[in-house]
Amino acid sequence: MTHLLLFGGSFDPPTLAHVSIAREAMKQTHAGGVIFMPAAQSPLKESSHTDNAHRLAMLTLATADEPWASISTLELERGGTSYTIETVETLLEEGVQVQLLIGADQWSQFPHWHRHEALIELGNPVVIPRNGIDVPPERRLHIEPIVCSSTDARNAVKSGQPTANLLNAEVAKYIETHGLYV
Repeated sequence: MTHLLLFGGSFDPPTLAHVSIAREAMKQTHAGGVIFMPAAQSPLKESSHTDNAHRLAMLTLATADEPWASISTLELERGGTSYTIETVETLLEEGVQVQLLIGADQWSQFPHWHRHEALIELGNPVVIPRNGIDVPPERRLHIEPIVCSSTDARNAVKSGQPTANLLNAEVAKYIETHGLYV
């Protein structure tokens, strides 16, 4: 079974940081690739700002030049609230061995995740550090925290600021073409 990282999120929009962090995490964990999993609806977040088709199209553009990256629409197809444990169990049933890649902000909420004890065992999370959030050393990746979030990108688009340091050029073009986040 190939070991892959599972990187879920709203990706609304997918940023340069999403891709660069996934690439570095893959190297550090010796994974064979990264599965990006756009969530239909996270149980611990408000709904996405953008519909699923746009988020999927932007994620496809953001990862187009990354042969190690794949996208699963499993949670989008399932619809409704996305529980990561159900996704991990489904992937395991399909013969895909995954390890969760999550941010420190999500790690701090992890005890509230649905069936989090089983998720620790089956998904063995590795955590992207963030300043000010403690993560156990055995889970923490050695990646410099990057200040580049989807919120930053949406705010930059809305205020007409440059996005070259936040978004892939094709993603930025897609956002402009479709009038997103204005």
